[in-house]
Amino acid sequence: VGDDVQYWNRTVGLYLVIEASNGVMLIWDKKTTVFIKLSPDYKGKVCGLCGNFDDKANNDFTTRSGLQETNPLNFGNSWKQSPMCPDVTHEIKPCDLKPHRKSWAEKECSIIQSEVDPLPFYEACVHDACSCDSGGDCECFCSAVAAYAQECIKAEACVFWRTPDIC
Repeated sequence: VGDDVQYWNRTVGLYLVIEASNGVMLIWDKKTTVFIKLSPDYKGKVCGLCGNFDDKANNDFTTRSGLQETNPLNFGNSWKQSPMCPDVTHEIKPCDLKPHRKSWAEKECSIIQSEVDPLPFYEACVHDACSCDSGGDCECFCSAVAAYAQECIKAEACVFWRTPDIC
């Protein structure tokens, strides 16, 4: 703490990449998505909303106090930085709040197919697409589909989804 960390930034395709000398890399799409990559030196030495980087997904919901949580709201609330910030007490379902967006979101997100288990990505896509309806309609949808495409790439399944009409 208190040490100045050298960093470099560059643009790679659609992304701004910030790479620091301490082994932390941020990849931002300049809109709605940030990827955080850590060097292997951090394995098992970090904690928080992004998990603890020990390759065990079943313990990623570890609270600030070290307890395993199953409820995502309780987990998120445990990592608040300010006591002035109220606890989240219930999940907001944007498609319920904006039913006029739901059919559009379901139609647009149907491009998510089965290269990788599509269900969690499809559900996140519909949720995110319902959330955005003030000017940046496509940003949330495009970010959600891009996240799925990224997982497909990791599984060595190429997906070509950007077109002149889509993102």
